[in-house]
Amino acid sequence: ILREWLTVMQRFYHYVEWRPMDQPTSYAGEFGPKHWPNSRYEYVMKLKQAALNFARKRWADYILYADTDNILTNAETLNLMIAENKSVIAPMLDSPGAYSNFWCGITPQGYYRRTAEYFPTRYRHRHGCYPVPMVHSTLLLDLRKEGMKKLAFYPPHEDYSWPYDDIIVFAFSCRAAEVQMYVCNKERYGYLNVPGKPHFTLEDDRLNFVHVHLESLSKKPSIRLLSDKSLVCLQIYLINLRRRPDRRDRMLYSLNELEVDVKVVDAIDGNALNSSDIKFLGVDLLPGYYDPFSGRTLTKGEVGCFLSHYYIWKEVRELALIFEDDVRFEANFKRRVLRLMEEVEQVELDWDLIYLGRKQVNPGKEVAVENVRNLVVADYSYWTLSYAISQQGAQKLLNAEPLSKMLPVDEFLPIMYDKHPNEDYKSHFPNRNLQAFSTRPLLVQPCQYAGDPEWVSDTETSTLWDDDSVRTDWRGSHKTLKGAAPPPEMLSASYRDEL
Repeated sequence: ILREWLTVMQRFYHYVEWRPMDQPTSYAGEFGPKHWPNSRYEYVMKLKQAALNFARKRWADYILYADTDNILTNAETLNLMIAENKSVIAPMLDSPGAYSNFWCGITPQGYYRRTAEYFPTRYRHRHGCYPVPMVHSTLLLDLRKEGMKKLAFYPPHEDYSWPYDDIIVFAFSCRAAEVQMYVCNKERYGYLNVPGKPHFTLEDDRLNFVHVHLESLSKKPSIRLLSDKSLVCLQIYLINLRRRPDRRDRMLYSLNELEVDVKVVDAIDGNALNSSDIKFLGVDLLPGYYDPFSGRTLTKGEVGCFLSHYYIWKEVRELALIFEDDVRFEANFKRRVLRLMEEVEQVELDWDLIYLGRKQVNPGKEVAVENVRNLVVADYSYWTLSYAISQQGAQKLLNAEPLSKMLPVDEFLPIMYDKHPNEDYKSHFPNRNLQAFSTRPLLVQPCQYAGDPEWVSDTETSTLWDDDSVRTDWRGSHKTLKGAAPPPEMLSASYRDEL
């Protein structure tokens, strides 16, 4: 990549020195090509230090470091960074997830620490140049500034006791020299590249970047390793309507405090769909479905909600954790989720879906799972506040082809694990073999309930799915009334007798 770039671009520079060398095929003490032993970190430190020494020898005013997989798309990046007049500054780079080329916090041991400032900076909820304890990958050094002669990538500072890592070693060097690092997010400067097809081509003696569709990239899941002990790998999603930034911000703040990285998925806004859009998507109503309290059919909000979950199911690889944007977390949420997933893995439980938050209709009928604390076999439930789902479970839901016989998503799930009381509804889905469980007590609760001040339902308050002129609201919905059981006319005769 570097050689091709130089072939095209070196004529624009006053002086270029190309130092090709055989890179090590392996490093002392490594277990494989992805393992980073100290010998590998030291090799990178020495390369960066050699560049720094060369710049000082040439009496350079600035040195710009840019990792090969960092793609700068803003042609004015260098000028913009110089204009900020900082000793060490990094242009904030974007990626499909929460990752970027800076830290907002660092622990006393030198490790990454999540802070309340990270997400607002990373997602540009605030704009500017901010002092941070760490920048890396792409950064500009002004070698004329005070203290810059003391900076070094190698050898580490004599007082250094943090992890043997090139970016942390340099951050410590800046701290010891009292040189402040900054990250700037005033504009979009470029990207941390992602694996896949090349995003650039050489053409007409210029390096032309193929346009990266950020909208499509944003739909790729954010994969995070939640537990080193059990190696539970979860894709974590937050479903949020773009017109509800208040909910998004509150959820991101809460998840940030929990140190849970999440991928925000733009929900399908039912209010923005017209009847022809819905038909085009292949959506049709489950025959005979009516809300038992209001007598209405589906709302466009319910269609949007179902589609939002449906498209996430199509993305699930291994395991996924899904949050809606109107929840609050119980105490020790993250620790309890990790413990649950570890125990589920240890007993090799055959599961497809685990509710973390829902409305329980018949809690007394639910049986505890042996050898897994705080887990029960799920009975009939409302709401999809939060749940974990396996790839196998997602595929079962997709195989049911629910778009052509749609009802609210929280009614569809109990049908698929064969706990819905309406036999007519179930008859349209013959393979009702979803293995569904629930935490008990629940780990997620709704922020507000119907009737609470300023409560607004994004699924209930819209129009009928096939009639743009008929407005609907939450009043009369059996699922939003506090403590309400389903009405008798919705249940089968045997289920009514049991109640």
